[in-house]
Amino acid sequence: MDRRRFLSLSGLAVAATVAPGSAADAAPSRASVSSPMQAVVRPRWPGHKPGRVYLGLTSPDLAASLGRTGPVGAQRSFFRWGDASKEDATIKQDHAANRLPWVSYKPPQGPNFDWTLIGIGAFDSDIRARARRYASYSRPVISTFHHEPTDDGGLGAAFAAAYIRQYDVMKDETGLANVAFVPTFSDWIFNPRDDDGRPEDYLTEGVLSRMPFLGLDVYQEPGGERFPVRLGRILAWLEDRGVTQPMVGVGETGCCLAESAHPENWFAANWKWTVNNTDKIGIVSYYDSTLNSEAGHDWRLNETRAKLRAYKDALASPTACRL
Repeated sequence: MDRRRFLSLSGLAVAATVAPGSAADAAPSRASVSSPMQAVVRPRWPGHKPGRVYLGLTSPDLAASLGRTGPVGAQRSFFRWGDASKEDATIKQDHAANRLPWVSYKPPQGPNFDWTLIGIGAFDSDIRARARRYASYSRPVISTFHHEPTDDGGLGAAFAAAYIRQYDVMKDETGLANVAFVPTFSDWIFNPRDDDGRPEDYLTEGVLSRMPFLGLDVYQEPGGERFPVRLGRILAWLEDRGVTQPMVGVGETGCCLAESAHPENWFAANWKWTVNNTDKIGIVSYYDSTLNSEAGHDWRLNETRAKLRAYKDALASPTACRL
């Protein structure tokens, strides 16, 4: 489900902004609260810094965004299957700037056709070339195949087979050197208000046993629920399916005046949870853009001074890190 449909459907259920301390902030009991003393000691994936979190962004004009925020810890960027040279250049630019690259790429033509073909090995040569390119870098990369795949049709089992095939081929080619190969979904498919959400169709046992962490896109919505609830329910879901010490990363997040009078409070509360749960989350990337967004929703950090300030305060936190 894309963010426009998500915002529309969630607005039908709950239209009011919820104040701090309300039910929207009450976290599930198992997976949402921890002490920093429980943080893992050893890195869990290439680039992971235990006890620290990469705070980054996505922007159609990266230079302009960085001019407002200063240096960030990561960049989320998006490519087509055949954009190898463009993706390579972006990764190298990120590394040179001490940013962790989180790249996403789509299948060659479309999920109904290519997920199945990828899963049976028709694109193995492309996958091996991608693995060798990632291994050639001196610094790590997070890579996602077909982010938010539930938006684009196709069977969950076919997506799972395509993810598993790519993971296994890259592991065979290079041992997955330098790369955290991460599936990424909208958190909405885990929301009990989503009647169509079936994450288990995509996140099969084979996917869960391979992924270094689960990528999630989490936008402010009218119900006001924050990371403790929204990520907490997903961490609990992963535990229920046998994932030990589950971990997530937020590939896209955003807040705006269309959702509350003080969107910066939503962001600041989520960052506070992140700081207190570094054993469960290792990266957060802000969507500093209006592309593909519902009319009236301005996720950009400079929508308000307070929102930009909240982000810059988080960047200045001792928990925020760079490569």
